[in-house]
Amino acid sequence: MSQSEPTPSMEGFVSGMDGDALRVVRRLLSAGHEAYLVGGCVRDLYLGRPPKDFDVATSATPEAIRKLFRNSRIIGRRFKLVHVFFGHKIIETSTFRTTPPDTGNEDLLITHDNEWGTIEDDARRRDFTINGLFYDVENERIVDFVDGISDLESRIIRTIGEPATRFREDPVRMIRAIKFAARLGFHFEPATWQALLEVAPDITKCSKARVLEEIYKLLRSGSSLECFALLLESGLLQATMPHYVALFGRDPEDGGEAILQAIRQPDEASPEALTLARFLAALDDYTLQTRQIVANGVLQAVLFAPVLGDALTTASRDGLDRHIDALMAPVSMALGIARRDRELARQILMAHRRMIEPFNRRRRASIAQRQYFHDALIFLGLAVSASGDRGRELERWRRLADGSPEPESGRAPSAPEKAGKRNRRKRNHRRVKGAPASAARPPAAASDR
Repeated sequence: MSQSEPTPSMEGFVSGMDGDALRVVRRLLSAGHEAYLVGGCVRDLYLGRPPKDFDVATSATPEAIRKLFRNSRIIGRRFKLVHVFFGHKIIETSTFRTTPPDTGNEDLLITHDNEWGTIEDDARRRDFTINGLFYDVENERIVDFVDGISDLESRIIRTIGEPATRFREDPVRMIRAIKFAARLGFHFEPATWQALLEVAPDITKCSKARVLEEIYKLLRSGSSLECFALLLESGLLQATMPHYVALFGRDPEDGGEAILQAIRQPDEASPEALTLARFLAALDDYTLQTRQIVANGVLQAVLFAPVLGDALTTASRDGLDRHIDALMAPVSMALGIARRDRELARQILMAHRRMIEPFNRRRRASIAQRQYFHDALIFLGLAVSASGDRGRELERWRRLADGSPEPESGRAPSAPEKAGKRNRRKRNHRRVKGAPASAARPPAAASDR
């Protein structure tokens, strides 16, 4: 039954809204269409969390939306919607949908989802109750057809409708459920969790690209450690990344247990699995502190560095290169990892060994000029956070990235260093002979200008 609820803390709710999203809603309303903020932004505003993005649902068709907004384009085939652009920001705008008609096929997988409907139809075909909420901008009220507010209050992940059916319609919903549970700190309604365990093998029916994109979202969620634990407990990680999980044990089941133990019982974990858990924890800290989007190649480096073990620091350069390729190739093929992301991960891992070796100017200048330097520096920071070692090298590389000079060591220069300085002064004097004295001075530091 539909219910319209006043939002708690209305002032904070409204102040957290995006102005461009409100402009889209009001433009649609002024054109005679229904329009609401919908989904995750309403959920997060209700919980007092800053929304990652804002979506709009409307009675207008994609073609009608496109005519209203010159700064837009229609995307998708299986699920057609409109992206309205405001600079780099996108307001995703979708038409109210209804559940596709029953074709009599035993396979419930949805391959076409462009049947238009009403706002209530749209609410009931969404995945989870906490995502089935609409915000009425004009009346400043939440519209709730699915008891989503009750589940928000109880901190529950529950599907809209019969859980196994909803997961079979779109198995990627299982990964999304885990992301929400981990990121929000919610727990699963028992029937929803039981259905997830039952339907987990169906995740292989989804395209590689969709599954991989959801895994990247988990890693960037700020709760990747808990996400991996839930993926393992549900069997989804073993189903989506069997070659990767097997790297931590003799078979996928052993590997899965090893990683899960490192997350849940770290005192009894294997070194490789414990290193992965620490890397994921470091990645979560970085994401929450900086709000930066980490490149896919960095995420791949985070996943594979733990299974490289000592080879990352002790193997020859060629040996390390071959070892990285041997580990990544089966996983990349199975998941459809883009070649550019795989290559960036390889470059980061190869550069990492050079960056933690004794610091010298030639190496510093060489690596700092590479396109992957910024990503390699992020990975170095994650590695330091995960291990607690080599913080000195990290600070030196950060100073280089910032253009800051090396700090004085506090010791007296040795005789060879003094001689080197004298020789450099002589060369500089010869180079500027006949020029004004000021020309022989080095350029002032930025702080001196």
